[in-house]
Amino acid sequence: MKQTTGQPAHRVFVYGTLRPGERNAHYLAHAAHLGDAVTAAAFTLLDTGPYPAALDAGTTALVGDVYAVDATTFGALDVLEDYPVRYTRRLIETAHGTAWIYLWIAGRDPAWPVIAHGDWCRRHVSA
Repeated sequence: MKQTTGQPAHRVFVYGTLRPGERNAHYLAHAAHLGDAVTAAAFTLLDTGPYPAALDAGTTALVGDVYAVDATTFGALDVLEDYPVRYTRRLIETAHGTAWIYLWIAGRDPAWPVIAHGDWCRRHVSA
């Protein structure tokens, strides 16, 4: 398990471009990966094209990863996610404890497809 550069201050559930192997995973290079997780079935996951948008309503369980991050990394994630303009965040329960999740608030384009299975990394797989 990788260690954070500072004291871990927050747990974060990530479900899109911050996941291992995705293009923004480097933001979490010094964070402690606590493990895979699946949320409660309470969201809608949309494919905007370059990144996912999870809505705080629906019946989809999101597939993702939980990390322990220090305050500096948490701040960098807020900037990346354009918090609080495009995304808000709230606490959810995960198998690895309570964690922050970023949720889309910037409006919904009807052309964005729903990812019904809840896994951004498998977005091109229909089931």
